[in-house]
Amino acid sequence: MQDQPKNDGMERRMVHRMLMQWRSAQEGSGIPGFRDVLSRDLGDIHPCIYMLEIDEDIPDPFFERIGGAFADEGSTSLVGHAVSEAPDNTLLGQAVKYYSRVQVKQIPITLGGEFVHANGDTILYRSIIMPARDSEGVDSYLIGAANYKVKDA
Repeated sequence: MQDQPKNDGMERRMVHRMLMQWRSAQEGSGIPGFRDVLSRDLGDIHPCIYMLEIDEDIPDPFFERIGGAFADEGSTSLVGHAVSEAPDNTLLGQAVKYYSRVQVKQIPITLGGEFVHANGDTILYRSIIMPARDSEGVDSYLIGAANYKVKDA
């Protein structure tokens, strides 16, 4: 895994920028539609985004899309698979582990931490998961994003 590029813009924290995009897409205090969030200019955040689809007939949400930032760890192949299939020792596995809290509370939640990646690197990461609606107004998606850096030895 290589460190992800830094943004030279005013706000560098990906989690904060993603939350601002989510809030900008809100109408009133409601949950925005996923298209309203993802159609905005996400700049360098786009590869760091994944989306979970919630189906009431399936116990775990499944990955609807996974950005290219997760490709190095093989996680992009999880599209169409349940969240429970994401290995804990990957960035994606760490980033999705609190999805159920977002699903219950229906608010964006951020989390960060440290873990040992499958390749042996110690990773420091930040992530966000936000609820989103489909085109019919049903809460059927969670939009997430995560970024990281390798901890200095």
